[in-house]
Amino acid sequence: MSNSKPVIIIDSDIPFIQGVLEPFFSTRYFKPADINSLTIKSASALIIRTRTRCNRELLEGSSVKAIFTATIGNDHIDTKYCSESGIDVYNAAGCNANGVVQYVITSLFIICRLLKRDIFKEKLGIIGAGNVGERLAAIAARLGIEVLRCDPPLRIRLQDDSLYFSEKKLAERGIDSSFYPDRTKLKVSDYFSLDEVLNSCSTITFHVPLNSETKGMCSESVLKTINPGTILINSSRGEIFNEQEVIKHRSTLGALISDVWSGEPDINTKYLDVTDIATPHIAGYSLEGKINATVFTVRNIARHFKIDTLFNFLISYPNEVDTNTIIDKQHSKVESIAIITEERFPLMEQDKKLRENPGSFENLRSEYKYRREFNDSFIKRLEQVANLK
Repeated sequence: MSNSKPVIIIDSDIPFIQGVLEPFFSTRYFKPADINSLTIKSASALIIRTRTRCNRELLEGSSVKAIFTATIGNDHIDTKYCSESGIDVYNAAGCNANGVVQYVITSLFIICRLLKRDIFKEKLGIIGAGNVGERLAAIAARLGIEVLRCDPPLRIRLQDDSLYFSEKKLAERGIDSSFYPDRTKLKVSDYFSLDEVLNSCSTITFHVPLNSETKGMCSESVLKTINPGTILINSSRGEIFNEQEVIKHRSTLGALISDVWSGEPDINTKYLDVTDIATPHIAGYSLEGKINATVFTVRNIARHFKIDTLFNFLISYPNEVDTNTIIDKQHSKVESIAIITEERFPLMEQDKKLRENPGSFENLRSEYKYRREFNDSFIKRLEQVANLK
């Protein structure tokens, strides 16, 4: 590196990053609304979140050659324009996966308690078995819930190369296996077609990236195929669901749970009205997820700029004290797990706040207090409850 430090623009709402990059860059922090073509003009790189749309309008005429998003997806980035313009793009895939899993498990047990449904006698369909979906599948299986995965690209990779998910193969692709779901015991037969999942499962949760193939994925064809009374969960991206079609077919659904919305933060209140659980895009807003996002981002920067001292950058999770709620023996397993999980993640508080003031979506999201994820001891406790006769 030359003596003149490259300029890097950083979203000031990204936690735990201030002070980390200052020895190597001239850092400038801005709120997302202030990251524009003028403020980034002299920057070599950007560190952003989903609220910054990286497209020609923002980037043209700037010095930006790398974009680092502290998020699992990159659908807010025009990757085609970046590729044509020689701009490298990095994301933090999997950073908040466990937080989203926590959201799905908590919301699922809450809704099953309300509907008096026994999820242990039903099948859970997971559309997209990536970083989130596979972790969800693993925990659901530990609880004794039958899971059907649907992920054609992963199925093909497993079929073509049985070692694709081995620690050695992950290392070759620059992936730290300690932050990656374990797929080493999975077989091709563990993956199912979309029709098989839609026809067999009474709860279906979507965990796919937003792209041209998945936009509007949950539309009339899917809604006509699923069984009456199916619970639908969307915690991936709002545009995965065709909201108008879901509204049209709502009467056939058992329940609708949504953390994500088309056109955020200006959400469709008619769609909000037909949901059973609604939250302001906070499924991944765990303390661990935010720490991971910064860790992954700094490591990506280290690789791109060849900063050896940051290759293994790490932030330790703070210690926590686990609660041990006493469960009434008269409660069913579903009721007990709903009580335990909601105590750790008071999800319905967010539902209440959003319904009271949908226009406060962005404030509810930005002011959300990061919660702690399920740790292994907590999951073992859920297992104990699930295994009670």
